[in-house]
Amino acid sequence: MKTITTKDDFDRDLGSGSESFMLFYSAWCPFCTMFLPAFEKAAAGGPAAFVKVSTDDLPELEEAFAVEVVPTVLFFKDGKLKKRLDGALGRGLTEENLKDFIKACGPKAKK
Repeated sequence: MKTITTKDDFDRDLGSGSESFMLFYSAWCPFCTMFLPAFEKAAAGGPAAFVKVSTDDLPELEEAFAVEVVPTVLFFKDGKLKKRLDGALGRGLTEENLKDFIKACGPKAKK
């Protein structure tokens, strides 16, 4: 799993055309800290690329994709946002939320 640290990295990742789940998170957020192990677990056996984007480092991406609550997971396919899983204010996300989201996105298996 990689971490996007610049807008250029983000654009390059989207330009690859691969399917990717992008976790928008913040280092200060306790719900992000609790959710991160579930995201890392999914990334280890996941069917697509899993990427982390820090809203602290890239607030312009947070704004561009209207991320209002962290953690939020966005699913991109062919460089376009296809689905989103927004965190719940005051509750975050769970591993079960993520599993259901991945299944609903229906990504192809990694080659």
